[in-house]
Amino acid sequence: MFNLKIKFFFLIGIISLVVLDQFSKVLIINNLEPNESIVIFNLLNFTFVKNFGVAFSFLNNENFNLSLILSVLVLIICILLFLNIFTSIFEANLSSLQRFSMSLILCGGIGNLIDRVNLGYVIDFIDITFNPYVFNLADVYVTTGILLYLLTSLIFKDQNESN
Repeated sequence: MFNLKIKFFFLIGIISLVVLDQFSKVLIINNLEPNESIVIFNLLNFTFVKNFGVAFSFLNNENFNLSLILSVLVLIICILLFLNIFTSIFEANLSSLQRFSMSLILCGGIGNLIDRVNLGYVIDFIDITFNPYVFNLADVYVTTGILLYLLTSLIFKDQNESN
């Protein structure tokens, strides 16, 4: 049973991660100009990029209609994830790890949706020198959440098949 205390813990965690994402972006906006970089150490730069596309600056040069469509799509996904995490209306027997992974995806979706609604673009800034993409904490949350969910789904599938 997914009790109220655990729901509260998940809610506080989601809010905290979204606040951390937004705070990191405010620091970037206040300290860097668009496309300006600062070297943190050899493999990591902070580079302020306005991302009008999707994760990792994919489709960054597309038009406003794509941005609007993406915003609506992300909003729908966030609502469905929220309902699934907190009401279990879709899947009552999710493990805590699966709920955690879905919470990470939700955090990332909310963080980038806030940017897209308020600014018309997403602020990306994490620039790993050997990687051509620039991303943000919300992208890290989504990617980690998806990978963790897939991993836990495989583990629980294997456990269910062996029972």
